[in-house]
Parts: sequence; structure tokens; C-alpha cells
Amino acid sequence: MGILQRQSIKSSIATYIGVAIGTFNFMYLFPKFLLPEQLGLTRVMIAVAVIFSQISLIGTPAAMIRFFPYFNNKQQQHHGFVALMFRIALVGFILVSVLFLILKNEIQELYLSKSPLFSQYYLFVFPIALFLTIAELAFNYCRALLKFPIPTFIREVMLRIFQSVAIIFFILHLVNFKGFIFLFIGTYFLHMLLMIGYVFFLKQFFFFTKIRIEEKVSFRQILRFSLFSFAASSAAIYTANIDTVLLGMFALDSVAVYSIAFFIGTIIQIPGRSMNVIAASMVAEAWKNDDRKKIQELYTQTSLNQLLIGGFIFLLVWVNVDGLLSILPPVYAQAKWVIFIVGIGKLFDMATGINAEIIFVSKHVKVGLVTNLFLIIIATVSNYFLIRAYDVYGAAAATVLSLFLYNIIRMVFLFYEYRLQPFNANTLKAIALLLVCFGVYYFLPSTKSIWLDGIYRSIILSVIFVFPLLIFNISPEINSAYKTGRLFIFKDRNNTR
Repeated sequence: MGILQRQSIKSSIATYIGVAIGTFNFMYLFPKFLLPEQLGLTRVMIAVAVIFSQISLIGTPAAMIRFFPYFNNKQQQHHGFVALMFRIALVGFILVSVLFLILKNEIQELYLSKSPLFSQYYLFVFPIALFLTIAELAFNYCRALLKFPIPTFIREVMLRIFQSVAIIFFILHLVNFKGFIFLFIGTYFLHMLLMIGYVFFLKQFFFFTKIRIEEKVSFRQILRFSLFSFAASSAAIYTANIDTVLLGMFALDSVAVYSIAFFIGTIIQIPGRSMNVIAASMVAEAWKNDDRKKIQELYTQTSLNQLLIGGFIFLLVWVNVDGLLSILPPVYAQAKWVIFIVGIGKLFDMATGINAEIIFVSKHVKVGLVTNLFLIIIATVSNYFLIRAYDVYGAAAATVLSLFLYNIIRMVFLFYEYRLQPFNANTLKAIALLLVCFGVYYFLPSTKSIWLDGIYRSIILSVIFVFPLLIFNISPEINSAYKTGRLFIFKDRNNTR
């Protein structure tokens, strides 16, 4: 089993543990004990802080992945490259903070009439953004070191545990809502400390060392790449959060409903996230060696496996969606079809593989400048008008439109420039298998119990999906993982006899 498979599996396990905790938080504790507008406030704060943080980073995460192979020397403290990335990010945070303070009154005015709670807590966005900025830089440093599972555990599991503790304090009336917000912000502070602590544990804390990068790559080249990376990645960050930000301008309770739907819909994307961040480092190495065959292999491999795994998870989510929503207050019932719309968009995003990663660590990052400006405009305009017309459904539709456009443009560019494309004959088999499963779902008889209905349908559809997948060897990587797991289990059984 290769590095990509091993670390993807470990990271996916950590991520799904985090999803389980997050699901309990977000599907039970938060909606049950927070008012919809209070839950909506936390979502808008995070969305704004994420945009704030990503602008502050100015493309340094992509630069970390792209150039780290040239500086990777622990004895030389990586020639000060990590310190350079850290200082660029801090300067970026200071500049963006000044901008957000200058625009403070205008931003608060936008939310004041329909979402006054956000106007009241606007300044609380700043510490969250700072903690996210530093944690994200440390996280990508670990990615570059190919030490991914532990940072994933910190981000996906520990952060959610901290947030569970915060909401429990509120439930037990140990703090009021403002106290809860302080604790909520504190969870991101602890998350940042753990991420930095892991870098210390690896004995790789070189954030303040002397910068000697000119020995390998010029500062101008790195800064230019960082700026182009920022321009190329800005659309993805912006379109992932602008729906929540704009929806919050009209009603925070709608944000709560949409966030529940978005959370459930994005569960299908988790294996892809783990796979993509690991593959990015391997793609960077392949570009360094001009190994386009390896890049094509990774492109096809991630596309097919993400389509299969994401499609199967989407199937199980949809089968059990009524049961999931039944545990929430009635106001969240309208989230059902939002989940479906968002799920389709996320599945398409997964099926296009690592096109973003291939571009972001190549010499062609600048191709994102014009296309990203176009996509930012489309995302803003479509979200604004569709939200005004269709509320949460409009936000979901605008998100899917942005995902489709963004990925199609990237796929066309990679094919035109390098003849790279993510699909092969097995892609058609995967699509056919998923369509058969969804078709069978609608012909299965219903029971009187929502939960029994979901359980028996899940079992039947899992069998229908898994057996053809393995028998026809649709994904060699999944078959290899299955055989490895089976050998490991049977070996353990033989050893215990």
C-alpha cells in the first residue's frame, strides 16, 4: 500500500471520527439548545473569518507545498523557508485587519436591519481569523512534511471536542450566550496551539529562523507564486463561504437551516479532502521531476475513487435523510432538498479529482486570474439574486452553479495545455453502478418506521453497490485496499489460534 493510500486511510478515519462528533454537535446539541439565529451567527462568523484568514495567507499554503521540496533540509532549518511563509502570513493578516476595521461601519450596516446579532459580534471575527491563519499555515507545513494524519486529527476531532465542551457549558447554564461565544472562539485558539505543538513535537519549529532562501529559489519567484496562488485559489474559498455570508444579510435563522443542510451534504466530500491534500505534495514532486505520467495517474486515481466513495456516501445520506432531519426542530425540515442539491454539486467536485492541486503547484497558477474573477462575480451575483428569490434553495443552487463552472474551466485548461483529464472507462462503470443503486432505492417498499426503513434500505443498497464494485474491479485501488484488509484480518485470526 502506497503513501497516498496509507495516509488517506488514516486521515479519513480521523476525519470520520470528527464527523461523528461534529454530527452530534451540529445535528443535536447546537440546533436543540441554540436559537436558529444564534446558530446562524456562529456560521456567519466562521464564514467571514475563513475568508479573512485565506486572504491573509496570500497563497502561502500553496507556496509551502510547491517549494518545500527545494528547501527540505532539517539540519539547515529548511533554509528559513518556513519562517518566510509565516512572516508573509502575519503581514497579510495585519493588512486585512486594517481593511476590515476601515469597513467596519459599512459591514455592520449591511447586517443591522435583518441580522443585528452579527453586527453586535462583528469584532469577534478577528481573533478567529488570526487563529485560523496560523493553524492553517502549520497544517500545510505538516502536509509538506508528509505528516498528515495527526494534524487532521487535531483539526477534525480535537476542534469538535472543544466545541462540544463549549456548548455543554452553555447547556448547563455555566455561561450565558456571550460566554459561549468566548468559549467558541477559544476552541480555535486551542486548535492553533495543538497544531503548533505538533510541529514542536516533530522538532521542526522553524518559524523564526534566519531566511536563506536565495540559495535555492529567489524570494521574488516565491512571492510571485504565492500571489498567483492566492488569485487562483480565491474563487474556491470565496464561493465556499459567500453563500453563508450573503444569506446572513437576509436572516440568521435561514443560515442555520442552510448550514445544517450544507453540513450533511458535505459529508460525502470528506475522503476527497484527505486524498487531495496528500496528493498535492506528490503532484508537487512530480512537477519538479516533470513526471506527467505520474500526474495523470494521480489525476485519474483520485477522480475515480472520489466518485465511488463520495457517491456511495451520498447514497447512504439520502437514504437516511428523513431520519436525520426527524431529530431536529421542525424549522429544519426544509433542509432535505437543499441537502440533495448541495450533494450533487459536491459529488461533481469530487469526480473532477485533483485538478485544482495540479494547477496550484504548477507554473500555470496565473491561469486562475481571469477565470477566478469571472467565478467570483458569478458566485456573488447568483447568490445574491437566487437567495433573494428562493432563500436557502437559492443559496444551494448558486453554490452548485459555482462548483460546476469552476471545475469545468479547470478541466478544460488541463486538457488543452497538457492533455490531462480525470476520466477513463471505469468512470462510466462507476456512474452506471451509482445510478442503478439510486434507481433500486426508489423501488424498495417503505415501512412505517423511518429508522427501520433507512436501515434495511442501507443494507440492501450497500450489498448491491459493493459486490459489483469488487467483482468487476472498477477501482484497482479499492480492490487492493480490500484484499490488504482481508489478509490483515485473517492473519490476525490465525495468529490468535
